[in-house]
Amino acid sequence: MLRIALRLLLDQPSKSLGTLLGVVVSAFLMAQQLSTFLGILGRVAAFVDTAGADVWIASPTTVDTDITESVPLRYQAVAMSTDGVAWASPLVQGMSRATRPDGVGELVKVVGVEGPRYLGLPASVVGNLSRPGSVLISAADRPLYGDPVPGERLEVGDRTMIVSGFFSEVDPHGNYSYVFANVDDVRGVLALAEDRATFIVVRVRTGVDAEEVAEALRVRLPDAKVFTRPELRTAVIGHFMARTPVGVVFGMGALVAALVGSLVVGVTMFSSVVDSTRDFATLIAVGATQRQLIGLLFSQALLFFAVGSSLGLSIFVLVKLHATSAPMLAPWWLFVGVAASSLVSCLLASVVAVRRVLAIDPAIVFKG
Repeated sequence: MLRIALRLLLDQPSKSLGTLLGVVVSAFLMAQQLSTFLGILGRVAAFVDTAGADVWIASPTTVDTDITESVPLRYQAVAMSTDGVAWASPLVQGMSRATRPDGVGELVKVVGVEGPRYLGLPASVVGNLSRPGSVLISAADRPLYGDPVPGERLEVGDRTMIVSGFFSEVDPHGNYSYVFANVDDVRGVLALAEDRATFIVVRVRTGVDAEEVAEALRVRLPDAKVFTRPELRTAVIGHFMARTPVGVVFGMGALVAALVGSLVVGVTMFSSVVDSTRDFATLIAVGATQRQLIGLLFSQALLFFAVGSSLGLSIFVLVKLHATSAPMLAPWWLFVGVAASSLVSCLLASVVAVRRVLAIDPAIVFKG
């Protein structure tokens, strides 16, 4: 059946190539839209994902990591005395400006972490914060500040700090950059009282359930809001989705891509059937059953799907490998989902052609 389907397609190479191109473009656009959407959500949640904290203690007004107030530093002692807690540290954050070499101030989110464990610092750090006044900047932002090397100065707020290293994995989703420093230095930059912190971040002991620790902290700190890492991640992404049209934009983009592929396949296959009416009538006249004809058309759709989606996803992988600065994530299930959507689109599109074939009168074979 596949051999006959392939021969029918090769008899009309221009139409077959047009249909194939439609499937390729559709698969590529679906993968690109969904990958970019996941990449943006990854950036939104990167601060929470890379901080290394299992539980976050925050103010009761906290909506996400950007919209929050400070909490008393005494919450750290309460957390440290809670069963299952391995360590608890204050984390201070807020918006400030870092001065570029040309004197222009860049908006930055300054994050203060406490030694010696520096809970809240990304794992991908090259350098350290062992000296007071040290600051870590994103490796991606080095050109912004004149490609500084460790030991060079950087003005953050009203303070002169020393670049001591670089980090990656935490890229902003807004018009600001991240910088990390010691918690006391950041308190000075933000003019935050010494007995306050933005969060108390908690690491639980190995083998201990973070949800159980979080529940114990909720009982002991009724005036605080306690999140596990997944809960805070969900809150951050949920707030971002509710306040921006990103989900609708990229969701519609992926849907339109699927519809385009389906329409191209459907229109072309229907047109191909019309042009090959006598061929299909001959098959009917020599005894081809409806089931065989349906199988023939579905075989054509499967050929378009197999070749088109493979090419489209391959092109997407090449683009992703070269567009390293683009926020694109591609887990394995994205490829499975795009392939499944392409398959469904091609099969549904072939239904129009099936109805046309089943209506063909085999008697036209004997007409002039």
